[in-house]
Amino acid sequence: MSNPMINLDDLLAGINHPAPSATKYRQLESRLSELIGLSPGKIYTGYVSKAGNMTVRMMQSSRAQQAELLIALIPYSLEYAGSIEAARSVVKRTRQSLLLIERQDDESPTWTAKDLLLGSDDTASRNLKTATVGALGDTLNVEHIPGNDTEVSDALHFDGAFVPTLRIDERTRRMLRNAIASHKAIMLVGPPGTGKSSLVWEVIREVQSNPAAYGMTISHELMTVTADESWTVRELIGGDTVDKKGSIAFAPGYVLQAIQKDKWLLIDEANRADMDRIFGGLLTWLSGESMESVTVGRAAPGDPTEIRLGWTDTPTSIRMEEDQGNPGGAEQLRTTEYRAGQEWRLLGTYNSLDAQRVFRFGLALGRRFAQIPVAPPGPEMFREILDERTDSAAISPGQMKELTDRIAKMYAIHQASPDTAMGPALFLSLPQSVMAGLQEPATTLTPLLAESYLICFGPWLARLDDALLEELGSSLSSQDALGEEWDWVSHQLQHIR
Repeated sequence: MSNPMINLDDLLAGINHPAPSATKYRQLESRLSELIGLSPGKIYTGYVSKAGNMTVRMMQSSRAQQAELLIALIPYSLEYAGSIEAARSVVKRTRQSLLLIERQDDESPTWTAKDLLLGSDDTASRNLKTATVGALGDTLNVEHIPGNDTEVSDALHFDGAFVPTLRIDERTRRMLRNAIASHKAIMLVGPPGTGKSSLVWEVIREVQSNPAAYGMTISHELMTVTADESWTVRELIGGDTVDKKGSIAFAPGYVLQAIQKDKWLLIDEANRADMDRIFGGLLTWLSGESMESVTVGRAAPGDPTEIRLGWTDTPTSIRMEEDQGNPGGAEQLRTTEYRAGQEWRLLGTYNSLDAQRVFRFGLALGRRFAQIPVAPPGPEMFREILDERTDSAAISPGQMKELTDRIAKMYAIHQASPDTAMGPALFLSLPQSVMAGLQEPATTLTPLLAESYLICFGPWLARLDDALLEELGSSLSSQDALGEEWDWVSHQLQHIR
C-alpha cells in the first residue's frame, strides 16, 4: 500500500467549516493542485453536512461549475452512504469528477479520502485518477460514473444566472480585463441592454479558469446585489440593528459581507442608490494610498469595540478581532476588522440613460472607480445578431424578413440619438412575442410588433420628456418601422405614467 503524499488533517485543521468563506479551503486546493497537475481554479471544495445538500454545494457555485475536480467534505459518517449516492447523481449530470473525503469520529477525528467518482473515461480522467491515487494513497476507491444520455449543455449558469456569450467590441473586453488586473474598483457604464452584468460574469468565468491571466494567484467568486434608492450607509457598509436577543448591535453591510466571504462584490444598477451620500469612509478606503484602516462603526452603542475596514497585503480577504491593549487603566479596546485582499474587487454597473433621472456619481466617487464604457453594438452588428437569433423561427420567411427589417429599423432609430440609444437585449425580446401572436388567425404583424414594443419599452418611454418622445415617435412612425401604430403606442403611455 502506498503512503499518501498529502496530510489531510494538517490541511483541514483549525477551519471553521460552516463559516461563509470562499477561501477557507485554498490551502487544501493549492497543495492538491501541485500533486495532481490541475490549477487551483479547477478544484472546488464544499462542506456537505447533509446528503440532501450535495447538489446545492457541488453545482450552484460559479466556481464549482468551472472546476474539473469537485471535493465534498463529509463531516458525519452516518451521512456518508446517502452522500455518495447524491454525489453519483451530481457526476452523472455534470460529467465532472468528484472526490469524497470523510471525517471519521474516533478518539482523534481524522479526514480520509474514500471515493473518487470519475465523470468520464477519457485520457484526462485516467490521468486524474492516477495522480489523485498517488497523492492520497491506493486505498482510495475509484469509480467511473456513466453520464446521462443527453449531453450536458455548454451554457454556463452562475449562481442561477444564465450567462450568454456576448457580441461586444473587443476593446471593451480588453479595457475591462486590464482594469480588473490593475484597479480595486471598476464601474461598467452604458445604456440598458448592452450586457454590462453579463460581461462581468464572463470575466468571473475567465478569472476562475485562469487567474494568472489577470495577474492573480487564486480564483474568485462573485456576490451580487442590486442597488435601491432606499439604501443608506447601513445597507452598503453596515450599521446598528436589533439582534435576536433584542439588543442593538452592528450588522455588516454588503461590502463587509463580501469581504468576510472573500467574494468580489457587484453592485448592479448602482445609479439607483445615492452612492455619493452613502459611501462615507469607503472613499478613503478605496483610494488605496495607505494600508491604514478606517472606522465604519461600533459593535454596539457605548461599546468601545471598533468596526474597521482595511486592506491586507495578501491575495485573500479576512475578518479578524484584535485587542488594542489597556493603556493607563482605560477600558479594554478591541477592534473587529474586515481586511480586503489585494485581489479583492468592487464592481458596479451604471445605467447611463437613467443617470439624469436617478442618482449621479460625484467627481470624488467617480475618481475611485475605473470607468469602462459599454456601448451598444452598431446597427449592422445588431442585424447580424438578430438574424442569428431568429434563424430557425417557426413563421414564414416573408413574415420573418418583414419582422426583422422593422426591428432593425427601430434599433437604428434609437441609436441615432445618445438620449435614446439602448442595448440589443430589449430589441431581441420583441420577435418572440410577435411570433406567438402570429399563431392566432386574423392577426397582422405590425400591430403585434407595436404591442410587444409597448410591453418591453413602455416604462422607459413613459419617463421621456415630451420633446424627446415626440422626436423619437416621429421617426418610429415611418412606414418601415411602426407606421401608424406609433399613435396607438403613444396613447397607451398615459396609462403607464
